[in-house]
Formats: sequence, C-alpha cells, structure tokens
Amino acid sequence: MYAPLEVAADLFVVQDELALVSKAQEGIEALYFENLLKHAGFRKNELANLVGIDSKTVDNYRKSQKKFTRDAAEKLLKLHRLFALGDDLFGSTAEFMDWLAIPSPGLNNQSPLSLLHSVSGITEVEKQLLRLAHGYAA
Repeated sequence: MYAPLEVAADLFVVQDELALVSKAQEGIEALYFENLLKHAGFRKNELANLVGIDSKTVDNYRKSQKKFTRDAAEKLLKLHRLFALGDDLFGSTAEFMDWLAIPSPGLNNQSPLSLLHSVSGITEVEKQLLRLAHGYAA
C-alpha cells in the first residue's frame, strides 16, 4: 500500500496496528532510527526528541546493538509508516516535509510536525494524510 523507505532493504513498514504493537514489544534495531534520520533529513537530536529519548541514548543503543522497545519503538514504527505514506502521497520526502511544516485547520491550526512527538499525534497526522489521499480537504 505505501512505498517502503529507500535506505535499508531489510527494514519494512508495518501496516497492521496489532502487528506494529507486537513488533514494538519485540524491539526494533537502531537501524530503524538511522534509516528515518537519513530519509527524512532530521538532525539526530530532533528525531530523538520526537521519539522521546536522548540522542546519546541512540548512540549507546547503536554501539551496544540494543533494541528500541515499547514507546520509542512504537513511535519509530509509526513514523516509518507515516513517511512511507507521505512520500507516496506527495511524491518526495522534501514535499512531504514542507507539508509537515504548514499549520492545518484539521489539526486545530497546528503544524503536523508539532504533533509527531506522541503516538496520538502521529495517528492524527496519518488520518490527515489519508483524508488527502482520498480527496477530502484536510
């Protein structure tokens, strides 16, 4: 349904919510963070802040090959899915990033980017994208 992110072939976008919860509990490799970092063009501290961890923690996880779990893993998996949908809908990551910065009436005039720090916020932004994909004003 959504295009996969291009950076790492062994990563995948989890579509099903229950599968996403299961994968988050199981844990995901730091490669998911690195992939999204490169793909979206975030600075490490920006993405770490969205995920709710310190950027030094990311380095420690990568070096020790520790997996992200629970909330951080869930946010990363949902952000991967969101970016796949946004890239597919807008045709490029740059266009999608531009859209993320614009306040939206459907989000109480907040920019979608300002909501990406929580799972509920990511879900609301995803709903906005799906409305756009189906031709509704968002």
